[in-house]
Amino acid sequence: MILAALPSIVFGVFTIIFTLQQNQAARENRKQDQQQADELSVRMTFENYINDISTLLLNRKFNRSNPEHLLHIRVKTMTVLRHVDANRKRDVILFLYESRLLRSDQPDNERLSLVDGNLSDVHFIGTLSALLQLSHLYIPGIYAPNIIFDRCQLDLAIFDGAFMPNAKIIDSAIFNTSFDRVYAPDLTMGDVIFYQNNFQGAILHRMNFASGIDIFGTVDMTNADMLDSFTSQQTTINVSVFAHPFLILRNARLSNASFGPINDSNLVIDGGAEETVCK
Repeated sequence: MILAALPSIVFGVFTIIFTLQQNQAARENRKQDQQQADELSVRMTFENYINDISTLLLNRKFNRSNPEHLLHIRVKTMTVLRHVDANRKRDVILFLYESRLLRSDQPDNERLSLVDGNLSDVHFIGTLSALLQLSHLYIPGIYAPNIIFDRCQLDLAIFDGAFMPNAKIIDSAIFNTSFDRVYAPDLTMGDVIFYQNNFQGAILHRMNFASGIDIFGTVDMTNADMLDSFTSQQTTINVSVFAHPFLILRNARLSNASFGPINDSNLVIDGGAEETVCK
């Protein structure tokens, strides 16, 4: 009896296993097809954007100082940044930078605003033989968690008001660049050359140096908040990072929650009350 039923049982088990394998293969194929469709959609979105903006910039009627023209580019750029991957976001920024729309050395009315533009996870990386030149880069107010600058030259760049938690700046030269009021907790820096940079009012909780920092000119940290920053460096080398002579620390909160030199000038305006009473 059992022997008679055995072929049917074996066939049933085989059918079940075969069906499960087929279903798994079908799911994997659908997943692969969807990934390919998504990649094609992203690629087409990026290519259409580059073509549209290139055509606009080459149009004789295009006027860089016309706010409506810049607004048109901003709307298209903000849209594409929401729909493409990190590598293409980087390429969009480099395209606009090379087109002189994201440069601090251009007149204010000819600069493209990317405030709240999504640059999350974007990596700007130079080569072993040459730094990536990003002098005058103008991207204030960007939304850029996990942004990385690796082997870059940033001179007279502007990041004011940017949202940059967990950012990394490594193996780079940063000159005359403004990070005014940036929100950059957990910022990591290493093998960086600093000269005449501005971090006024920046939120820099838990900032750390991954390796050496060379400061050759004033770095203004006035009103910056550096709570719990540089703790590993101070533990390792037993000196205060904040003792560097080129750091301006007026009203800044240091890693241990103490404050730098308090600028109390003009806190109370002398109205001459004593002289009035004496009269």
